Amino acid sequence: MKRFTSLCLALASAWIAAAQVQAARPYYGGTLRAAVAGTIRSANPSAPADGPEAAARERVLPLVFETLTRVDADSGLQPLLSASWTSDSAGSRWTLRLQRDVMLHDGSTLEPWQVATALRTVEPRWRIATDGDALIIDAAEPTPDLPWRLADVSHAVAVRSSSDQWLGTGPFRLDRLDNTSVTLRANDAYRGGRPFVDGVQVQQGRAAASQLNDLESGRIDIAAVLPTDARRIVQRGMRAFASRPIELVAVVFEPNRRGDAFAPVRRTLAASINRKTMSEVLLQQYASPAVSLLPRWLSGFAVEGVERNRTLMRGAVAALPVDQRELTVRVDASDSLAQAIAERVAVDARESGLTIKVQAPTGLAPRPDARLVRVRAAPAAPERAFSDLLGRLASRAAGDALAPSASPPGSIDEVYRTESSIIDRSVVIPIVHLPDVYAAVDRLSVWQAPPVLGTGAWNFADVWLRAAQP
Repeated sequence: MKRFTSLCLALASAWIAAAQVQAARPYYGGTLRAAVAGTIRSANPSAPADGPEAAARERVLPLVFETLTRVDADSGLQPLLSASWTSDSAGSRWTLRLQRDVMLHDGSTLEPWQVATALRTVEPRWRIATDGDALIIDAAEPTPDLPWRLADVSHAVAVRSSSDQWLGTGPFRLDRLDNTSVTLRANDAYRGGRPFVDGVQVQQGRAAASQLNDLESGRIDIAAVLPTDARRIVQRGMRAFASRPIELVAVVFEPNRRGDAFAPVRRTLAASINRKTMSEVLLQQYASPAVSLLPRWLSGFAVEGVERNRTLMRGAVAALPVDQRELTVRVDASDSLAQAIAERVAVDARESGLTIKVQAPTGLAPRPDARLVRVRAAPAAPERAFSDLLGRLASRAAGDALAPSASPPGSIDEVYRTESSIIDRSVVIPIVHLPDVYAAVDRLSVWQAPPVLGTGAWNFADVWLRAAQP
């Protein structure tokens, strides 16, 4: 009897071990279902887009069309379709060596002239020539961050076929694009290995709330979620994935409140915000306290916060005229996360004697003192990322006090000085940096890298579905 029991235990252990190995082994097959809030109207990466459409293109199109370079959150700028690059001392003439034997989705070899043609579409001022497997770019002016610019999806290499289809070199090929969905199919000949899933189905025009409902009802497999929903979705047995902190949440003051006379009030508000508690409790640890505009992983440096000895004591705040100690902060009426953060800022401000009214108008409303905005930082060279962030902040606030210069700052030191000046004046008060947060069904598994990279890019080539059969 003892021998029989031992044998049964041994067989059971072997079966469990085999089952675990089987469960850990990726399967090929199945369709991954995702969703985006925007609607992609053109598959051409160089086509103009903004707002939700631009955000959707940044996620979907890189699965199909690759760029010459790419940005890695840990390693910085990396080659993709290019193998290496060099420039002259001025940074105006660049030579990029291309990877050899890269295949387009129709099975033909990507030629250097096709890369040049694609780049001329988006950069008509550049003079682009080819020399063997090299691409020679003469920019109109010194462009030291040119390899970083080439990592943007607008500079992806897309080739128009004789049958009027857009061909790329990515792990998926475009199968269908309409107003409601994008259908991608696995590129069997992809040089990095065939994706595990047979295809990707992306629903378009789905707001965040609709995506979450679709996820919970089983209609999609992965969806963007708000940090405030993260705990709930994990408790329901789903998985959460997040990028590096990449979106700035900040209070931006209106022009009439940007003067030096109002600076002590602005600094007092900046110092009153409990960013750590907001990040850990309200945002459920899916946020980082922000005392700078750029996330530190992008800028590479830390900016000092507001000095407490330059703020007002509660008694001094109480002595201010009512119109200086009672502020109105406007938020987007459709942005529930921004409203929740603004309400938390109002609670913290009361500790310093300030009163904040959160205004979320759906029509005309009295002029606010400040706005709480959410703006995304571009994974790029610090100089360009900072200039781009200032431009996005300026587009969300009144006046031109935050408008960026015609060209990005010339050095990292200039970025630091400019950012420190803005923080010191508290014209912009950074609150937190948010990552892109996604929830996925339990059957979604990953191989070597998560489905959402540190930069926020989708990495669906490494995803496999346990329900699919080999």
